[in-house]
Amino acid sequence: AFFCNSGAESNEAAIKLARRHANNRGITDPVIITAENSFHGRTLATVTATGQPKYHKGFTYGGEMVRGFKYTPYNDVDKLKALVEEINVTPEEDAKEGRKRGVAAIMMEPLQGEGGIRPGTVEFFAAARKLCDDNGALLICDEVQVGMGRSGSLWGHEQLGVEPDVFTSAKALGGGVPIGAMMAKGEAASVFGPGDHASTY
Repeated sequence: AFFCNSGAESNEAAIKLARRHANNRGITDPVIITAENSFHGRTLATVTATGQPKYHKGFTYGGEMVRGFKYTPYNDVDKLKALVEEINVTPEEDAKEGRKRGVAAIMMEPLQGEGGIRPGTVEFFAAARKLCDDNGALLICDEVQVGMGRSGSLWGHEQLGVEPDVFTSAKALGGGVPIGAMMAKGEAASVFGPGDHASTY
């Protein structure tokens, strides 16, 4: 577990962990898939992960946000599968330069709050879990808004029958105290070494 001060910080840590994990697998151009109408925070990377263009206005460079994020419709299994296949093909020009593109992670909220209170489906999250397993990617669940009992179980992903490699928490975690946490298990838990990530507090 990595403790920090907010949900944005916990998600930022998860994004960095996913990129490092992909880099360890030889992927130079790691891509994290998030959902349209998602919300993951207000730092530059987490607001890029947020699949809502209205939050990107005024923060782009040459019309681009942070590179390495792609968006897919929430709960659409076929679109998710197609996007994973697309990402895992490195453009020819990039391959000639020795680069390799691949899926680093699928990062989803078990229930979308800003997307209109939309719960994830068991089928969608099962597909995301299998795609991550088949492609060596990490499944990340953003539990900042729905975690700590807000879905009827302690964690939202428990309602969906999947175990993520990484999940994040904040808001209700502190009961008003500014705290966040990123939790990882298995191989994901050993990605960061001393000095790879930290927080002042």
